[in-house]
Amino acid sequence: MKTFGIFSAICVIISLGESYENLALNKTAWQKYPSEPRWGAYRAVDGLYTSLDLTGNQCTVSGNYKSTAEWRVDLGGVFSIHHIFIQYRTYNFPWDKDNSFPAFFLGFSVYISNTTNKEDGVLCFRDTSYTRATIPNPVNITCPYHARYVIYYNNRTQPPYPEGYSDYAYNDLCEVEALGCPTPGYYGEFCSTPCPQNCQEGHCHITEGTCLGCLPGYNGPRCDKKCNDFKYGLGCNKTCGKCYQGEPCDHVTGVCLNGCDAGVYGDKCMTECQVGSYGSNCRENCSVNCGLPKICNRETGRCTSRCQSGWDGITCKTKCSNYSYGPGCNQTCGQCLDDLPCHHVNGSCLGGCAPGFERKDCKTACSNKTYGLHCTLTCGNCRNGQQCHHVTGTCPQGCVQGYDGDTCDTRLKIMYVTANDQVGLAWYGLLAPLIVSVLCNAWCFMRMLRKKRQHQMKETKADNPNSPHEPGPLYDDMEESPGYQELGEVSKPSTYDTLTQ
Repeated sequence: MKTFGIFSAICVIISLGESYENLALNKTAWQKYPSEPRWGAYRAVDGLYTSLDLTGNQCTVSGNYKSTAEWRVDLGGVFSIHHIFIQYRTYNFPWDKDNSFPAFFLGFSVYISNTTNKEDGVLCFRDTSYTRATIPNPVNITCPYHARYVIYYNNRTQPPYPEGYSDYAYNDLCEVEALGCPTPGYYGEFCSTPCPQNCQEGHCHITEGTCLGCLPGYNGPRCDKKCNDFKYGLGCNKTCGKCYQGEPCDHVTGVCLNGCDAGVYGDKCMTECQVGSYGSNCRENCSVNCGLPKICNRETGRCTSRCQSGWDGITCKTKCSNYSYGPGCNQTCGQCLDDLPCHHVNGSCLGGCAPGFERKDCKTACSNKTYGLHCTLTCGNCRNGQQCHHVTGTCPQGCVQGYDGDTCDTRLKIMYVTANDQVGLAWYGLLAPLIVSVLCNAWCFMRMLRKKRQHQMKETKADNPNSPHEPGPLYDDMEESPGYQELGEVSKPSTYDTLTQ
C-alpha cells in the first residue's frame, strides 16, 4: 500500500510537471535562522532532492532550538501559479510515524504573496489536522493565484502543542517547486490560451481562464461586462457622482462625460459647489441681492434668506415689477409722471410726479391750495375754504361770491355803492312815492274838472241853444294841450326804479 502511494504521488508530479514549469528553480531564496552555508536556503530550489539527508547537501537546514521557522523564494516576477510542491527531509528513512522528521513538519503553512510579508498574500494551506502517521511527503498544494514570492512558515509559539509535534520549529526543506505558467497572460494546458483581455494585469485562473481580478470598469468572471448601476473603477465598487441629468459616468474613470448636474463640479462631479456658486458645474453665482449676499442653495440658487429690498424671485435676480417696490415687493408705487414705474428699491419716481402729487414717492396729493404738475399752480377761491382738486384745480362745491370759472380764478365786475350814494338813494326812495301820488291826484283832479265843465256846457246849451259862444273847441284844445303831455312825461321810471331793475 505504501509503495502504491508513493507511486501515485510520483505519477501526479510527473503529470503536472509536463503541463507547467517550475518557476522557483534556481531563483533567489532566503531563510530565517540559517544553519551552515552548505545547507543554505538555496538548497531547496536547486532541483536536487535524490539524497534526503545531511550528507547529500541537497536540503535546507535551519538553526536549532527556534520557535519559528520561515523560508521564501523570489520568483523574480508575478506569475500564474498552479500548485506548490514540497519535499521534506526524511534522512532517507521511511516516512512514517517512527520517523522523527514528521514531527518537525507538522503544523506548517504555505503562502504566496507579491511582497516578502506573508500577511500581504494568500494562505494556500495550513496544517491543523495531520498527525505523524498521516502527513504526506512530498506534498502538492494547489494554489491557483498570481504571486512573486512563495513562503513556507512554521512555529512553536503557543504550547502546549498537539500530540506528535516537535518542541521547536525547523525548515528542513529539500525541494520547493512553484509550478505554473512562465509567460504572463496565459492559462490552460501548456499555458497556451490567452487570458481574457480585461483581466487585471492579464492574470487569470491557470486552469479555468477566469480573471483573478478585472481592470477598472469591468466585472464578471471573465471581466467582459462593464460596470453598471452607476458604478465604476476597480471591482466596480465606486459610485458615480452627480452627472448631468442623471447620466451614468464613465465605467472606467468615473468621469462625467457631459458635465455635472446642479450643485456639484469636477470631472467626476463629486465636489459640492463652493459657497456663492450653484447650478450645473457650479457656473452660476448666487445673487448679491439675497438677504445674505451670495448665500444660496447649491443646486437651485434659491436664496437661503429673503431678498433684499427691491428684488424678487427665488434667486433674487428679478427687480420688483407691476408698479411695486421695497422689501418683498409688497409696496405700491406712487403716481409717477407719464405712468412710469417707480424705483424698485426705494419707490422714488425718477422722472418726477404726475400732476397733483408731490414728494419723493409721489404718494402725497397737492395741498395748501395748490394743484397740478409739481403742485406749482394755486387755487383758493373755493367755497367754505375747501381745498381744490389736486389734479384739476376745480372746487368741489363751487366758488366764493365774486369768483367764477372751473378753477374759481375769474373775478366778477360788481358796482359798489358809497355811503353818500346810499343816503341819496334813501331820500329818493322816500320822495318817489310822494311825487307819484301828487301827479296821480293832479291827473285825477283835472279829469274831474273836465268832465264837470263838459256837463255844464251841455246844460247851458240846452238852456240857450242859439248862444253864439261855443266852448267846444276850447276844451278840445285843452285836451290836446302840451301841459297834459308834460304831466304824462313826468310818469317816466324814476332813478330808484332804474337802480331796482
